Amino acid sequence: MFGMDDPVKVLNQLRSYVADGRLEISEVMAEELTSLLLSEKKRTLQRQELLVLALRDHANILEIREKWKLSMKAAKILSKESNKSSQMRIKEGVGGNEDETALKIEDSMQMGRINLHLGNLKKALKGFSTAAKTGHIEAHLLSVEAFEKCKGSLKKATKVAKGLEKALGKCGPVNRENDEFILISNNGMITSVERVVTSLERWIQPTLGLKQGVVTALTIRLQSLHKQIASIESGEQAANARLQTAIDSLQPTIDYHEYSQSSN
Repeated sequence: MFGMDDPVKVLNQLRSYVADGRLEISEVMAEELTSLLLSEKKRTLQRQELLVLALRDHANILEIREKWKLSMKAAKILSKESNKSSQMRIKEGVGGNEDETALKIEDSMQMGRINLHLGNLKKALKGFSTAAKTGHIEAHLLSVEAFEKCKGSLKKATKVAKGLEKALGKCGPVNRENDEFILISNNGMITSVERVVTSLERWIQPTLGLKQGVVTALTIRLQSLHKQIASIESGEQAANARLQTAIDSLQPTIDYHEYSQSSN
């Protein structure tokens, strides 16, 4: 079914279906594709990596469709096969790359999200913590959110709330890309400033029970974000911090025309 003699074609086709919102058929295709690849006892590195891609798509589709238990099952198999893929690359002398690292962070985040929807706070925090260690702001936000959803308050969320405050201090300034304000984590991953702001505004309310010292620290971060947004909108702060840093680093003695030519 679905031309399984060409798994790459099937993978591309199911992704096209996902993009079109045809999730039911894409789920069936992903399930059949992963079953086929898992049935192969001796996989080459290429087939193993194709299996990892298919498993990731399957887990993502199931998550989108809110089939949490099935998504968890697929995510666990993904974790196992992803580790096998890494071991095979090491054995064959093939190095990893930044994309692989980013995908593994997203896999960990997914495990956290699924466990959060299943009401398992401890396991959700474990999934988010792996990504949070890289400075990913979204992971810190979800860690605080996990307490809010599972416990109904932030009385015991001091540690993760402090982690969020610290991560906000370490990430770069507010940027604006495609008319959206964003924060770029140390790992290069992007988080919407609007999401951060609305979360902080909610969490600093006394009714959620967050300790006053942490509330004060997060309030300062919130004020800083509002100030940066206002500065960008008024033109006082560069919309692209990385571009501004590059410009500021230029020495006055450098001929700008010559510099721009050498950059091409």
